[in-house]
Amino acid sequence: MTLAKVEGAPALARWTGRIALFSLVVLAFAIVGHRFFGLATPVLLSLVQLALAGALVSVILAVIVAVRIWRHGGVGTARVVTAIVVGGGMLAWPLSFYPTIKRMPAINDITTSPANPPPFNALAGSRAAPANGTAYDASHFAALQQTSYPDLVPLKVNRSCEETFDLVVDAVRRERMRIVRETPPAEDNGRVGSLEAVDRTLIIGFNDDVAIRVTGDDANAEVDIRSASRYGRHDFGRNVARVRDLLHEIVVRLESTIPGAAENRRKRKGSAEPEEAPSERKGAGRRKAAPRRQ
Repeated sequence: MTLAKVEGAPALARWTGRIALFSLVVLAFAIVGHRFFGLATPVLLSLVQLALAGALVSVILAVIVAVRIWRHGGVGTARVVTAIVVGGGMLAWPLSFYPTIKRMPAINDITTSPANPPPFNALAGSRAAPANGTAYDASHFAALQQTSYPDLVPLKVNRSCEETFDLVVDAVRRERMRIVRETPPAEDNGRVGSLEAVDRTLIIGFNDDVAIRVTGDDANAEVDIRSASRYGRHDFGRNVARVRDLLHEIVVRLESTIPGAAENRRKRKGSAEPEEAPSERKGAGRRKAAPRRQ
């Protein structure tokens, strides 16, 4: 009976290593295929689930084999270690997001105007099932966003809506987003400018959608931004970070067109202030020259 256990251990050990390496290949294929070769996102998600399931199986089998080797002796230790390292490393990837999930609210649609978010029109066709819908779920997201991100409000500036829209387009391009449609404010559309763009995550290449609306008159304008994930119930903070980055970039574009603002910024950067961190000087400059926000 003992002999059968000893002889069976190497075969099972080989399978632990094979399953772990196969799972790693599937995961790499899914990520590379999605990022660079247009693999559909639902296929990516299915392959990732398959790879992680294989990694879990390989780790469980590796533990079983390790116990057998410890109790009865035999070969296969290297394969067991390979399965634990490879499979465990793959499982550590999704587990690393657990603190973020616990810390941040489960929101996948962020907007500066929950009562009237900018709509997705041109991008609606990119959200076929099983992707998330384009309708904003105010009953679920509005109160949660207000509690978690009370700083997200419309950006109000003392510029014409036409000039503000041009600066918004420039800011979106500087954030390296792909503009799908832009409609400048004009008399025939009630001076409501709209822009829709797509932003890709760096590693896996998930596509998230952005909609921006600019309203106003000859003297004042209001900018509303919406960022939403196409897949998943939790965005891990990506959308709120994107909205904040866009708001900051728009403010920077606005500051750069204020007479004397660029020269003042250069003077501030050139002044020696060793006791003050660069990020603090930059933040202070933004607060001094930022447009009016409510």
